Amino acid sequence: MSSKNKLIKFITIPTITDDCQLCFAQYPDHMPFKIKRIYFIISPKANEPRGCHAHRKTRQVLFCIQGKVRMILDDGKNREETILSSPEKGILLEKMVWHEMHDMARSTTLIVVASEKYDPADYIRSYDQFKKLAKAKKK
Repeated sequence: MSSKNKLIKFITIPTITDDCQLCFAQYPDHMPFKIKRIYFIISPKANEPRGCHAHRKTRQVLFCIQGKVRMILDDGKNREETILSSPEKGILLEKMVWHEMHDMARSTTLIVVASEKYDPADYIRSYDQFKKLAKAKKK
């Protein structure tokens, strides 16, 4: 990770290789928060963007365990992107960071661990609303 990145924070988890590759993560050794939710994204529509939202309070770590995904992160001022393509390397998504996932093949598989249980009110799905909230937060 270069020093110019402010939004992209990678988390690397241990890998055990014997008759298979096993990656694992546990709190507090590898995760910056207690895990309250885990979900998977499987069989995405090829080359259609996903995400395109921010969370008011949820923090997440996203791992691409098969294939690759181009991640775009935006805090209302800075916009950065990176590629995830290794199962032991995740990206930390802090709260109030707009995130988009692009260029996924149908075979791409993502696993996401989250700091909060699912709450529809936590999602900001309008980029314009996000920009207003992010700007107000920085004042």
